[in-house]
Amino acid sequence: MLKKLSQCIGLAALILVMNYGDLLGGGSDVRMHVPFALNGIVYAQLADILLLGLLLFAILAPLSRTRLYPWVQLLLAIVVPPYLIERTRAELPFHLLNGSLILLALVWTAILVLLFLKFKGWYRRVMRVGDFAGIFLAIFAFFSIGELLYVTRWTPGPHEHAAAWATPAPPPRQHPLLVWVIFDELSYDQVFAHRAHDLALPNFDALRSQSTVFTDAQPIGDKTVKILPSLLSGHTINDYRFDFENRLKVHYPGVRGFHPLDGTKTVFADAKQEGWRTAAVGWYNPYCTLYAGAIDDCYWISLDMIDGPMAQGKSFWENTYTPLQQVGERIVAPAHASRDLCTYDVRQRYKTYIDLEQHTSQLLQTDQADFIFLHLPIPHSPSIWSRMRRSYTQQCGSSYLDNLALADRELGQILSTLESSPRWKDTTLIVEGDHSWRTYLWNDQPSWTDEDDAASRSGFDPRPAVIIHQVGQTQPQVNATPWSLLNVHVIVEQVIHGEAVHY
Repeated sequence: MLKKLSQCIGLAALILVMNYGDLLGGGSDVRMHVPFALNGIVYAQLADILLLGLLLFAILAPLSRTRLYPWVQLLLAIVVPPYLIERTRAELPFHLLNGSLILLALVWTAILVLLFLKFKGWYRRVMRVGDFAGIFLAIFAFFSIGELLYVTRWTPGPHEHAAAWATPAPPPRQHPLLVWVIFDELSYDQVFAHRAHDLALPNFDALRSQSTVFTDAQPIGDKTVKILPSLLSGHTINDYRFDFENRLKVHYPGVRGFHPLDGTKTVFADAKQEGWRTAAVGWYNPYCTLYAGAIDDCYWISLDMIDGPMAQGKSFWENTYTPLQQVGERIVAPAHASRDLCTYDVRQRYKTYIDLEQHTSQLLQTDQADFIFLHLPIPHSPSIWSRMRRSYTQQCGSSYLDNLALADRELGQILSTLESSPRWKDTTLIVEGDHSWRTYLWNDQPSWTDEDDAASRSGFDPRPAVIIHQVGQTQPQVNATPWSLLNVHVIVEQVIHGEAVHY
């Protein structure tokens, strides 16, 4: 019975692996992008594995003592392999075409039934192989549980710290101002080149009328986790490591090994050296941890769910119950389960964005920082705005165009605050995407809509949007040359050092 219990727990671990898989191996990618400890999520996942394993054992153990058990074994042999492939297909090293899994399942069923009815010896050999595979599942569960427990040893770095100069009612600041805004996944093609006919972006148009627009900005990657450190440091990064002490090491193309990157190697430190007050509000990357010594006033947050429907801030029981509910729902109503998962993601992103928006507004209205860096999670999927209703949404179903409308709304609020400041005449404003709209990532996700499909029919356009308003600029300009996004770093350095800006 102990063997059967271990196999059931192993099967449960594999069924649930898509919920906790990104926590295995130390969970570095998760740890880098969450601001709070992961203990609650880990313990909930361990509870799920044990509860599902015990449930399977409670069903199978009594049946193993009945005459029905050979038929139960046949049914399990028919159902389990295709089900596990379906559960883990996103992590398979090959792509399964739609319908191919059904065909494979039918062929597999026919083979098993034939062996069961006509070739008993071969059927028993297949069952022994399955029993042996169950032992490997038990070993997989043992190591998975160990790796999950290892993650609980991690202590996150700070996600905020306030500057002394950010106190209420300070004297007016007499200093040039540089505001650098990253709208995550902002596409030049969708904002300017081929804007949808029913999409109004009045604030992007207003900024364009007094700024330089780059019509052929060349991307430096397609992953925020590498692009943002590249822009801040001025060196293209093509790989990274985030250790258990919350330190970032990066790899540069053509340079051997991984090298530490902290605030001293970024524009934040250069700005402080020139007497600028630095501030950042950001999403996804741990700005206040990695660059703490170089950012005076800092806040970052990411409440987005990890692989499964679990989230920091949710109770232990919510993080335990929801993944198990999702497993059952995916069996009974897979389409509905996918939509529920998308809605869960929408609601977590909404909480993240509202939090960041409030901190952004407070920082800009204080008007005491000189170099302000903002990284906001829009128009990045999933969409949290409905432009038809002009309000936030708590359901899956809005499109990238809706989130573009939200980005325009946010830009309008930023512009309104900046233009009302006496420092506007001495303000440089950079608005850009870290990369373009990665349609190839989203077009098979539950968040993808018919409107997304229509907007993307011309194909993937890799150009991120880049708009730069120089001090005193009142007329629109266009830079149509191929222009690396890494040049934004050069412009930031020129502004900080009081040099003339050259494109």
